[in-house]
Amino acid sequence: MIYLNNMSEHFWHIKEVLKCLYNAGLYTKVEKYKFHSKSVEYLGYILSPSGLTMSNNRVKIIQD
Repeated sequence: MIYLNNMSEHFWHIKEVLKCLYNAGLYTKVEKYKFHSKSVEYLGYILSPSGLTMSNNRVKIIQD
């Protein structure tokens, strides 16, 4: 996960990460990427500019 407020720095960081992966002989599948998302679900939590919250699925599991 890469997050920066400045888009030009963001693109530079993405390029550097992909370059490091390539140099290490690792490859990625572009279908697995989400670019320019306002929020991301990760390990049962939702990360967004407003903060960290539990995903609805996780809340439901706890309630049941």
